[in-house]
Amino acid sequence: MRSDDEAFDAMGRLGFGTNEAEVLVTLHELGTATAREVNQAADVSRPQVYSAVESLENRGLVNVQHANPREFQPVTVEETESLLTRRFERDIERVGDRLREAASRREGPSEEREDIWTVRGRESVTERVTQLVRDAEVRVVFGAETADLLTEGIYDALTERAAAGVDVTVVSTDPAVRERFADADVTVLAPDIHDDEANHTGRMLLVDDHTVLHSVLGEEALPGASRETAYWSADSGFASTLIAMMERTLQNQTA
Repeated sequence: MRSDDEAFDAMGRLGFGTNEAEVLVTLHELGTATAREVNQAADVSRPQVYSAVESLENRGLVNVQHANPREFQPVTVEETESLLTRRFERDIERVGDRLREAASRREGPSEEREDIWTVRGRESVTERVTQLVRDAEVRVVFGAETADLLTEGIYDALTERAAAGVDVTVVSTDPAVRERFADADVTVLAPDIHDDEANHTGRMLLVDDHTVLHSVLGEEALPGASRETAYWSADSGFASTLIAMMERTLQNQTA
């Protein structure tokens, strides 16, 4: 039941109404069916079945055979996934274009000119780290407390920057993090931190000697899901102070 609930919740987020979701799932269970058969298999009235099928047909997710009675057949699961993916890629692109257009008309200081910005949530922190790494032109220093904080996206961004000639350094007490870069053109350091010095640091990042990010881990919000909050800044007093601290730490490790 839990997986069913999660699937229907996901369909709702994708824009399916309750009846549309019920009808689409039922049609995939039945293969080909009339409105009467769908009504019998799902808790959806026949008029609502017709309305839902019309909407699904308009999306290209259901084929209709105009017989008497009419029969409905869903397109394959693979076609459904492809159609939904293209649709939401286009929507995301439209949103991105509109936001860039709006940002281009912005007056006053940009985000980078502010002192300190806060990013909350593991996924949001990951996206911010990935983007900052991709913007690096000269130097990147990345630190991760544990291997799960080094996502594929961050790893790809770091190795891509290294391949492009950017000086990339990775710092971690976790051997699994350091081993990921065994074959990459990346400097890898293992900081000498004692157990009594352990704290809640999650990730740290230095980019081009003017941008810095530091994240901390909180208590688990849910089993297996740690909270993470990051503070980042560029071209500010906060950034300069934190960068100086990071530089001293790196010098001690390489001395």
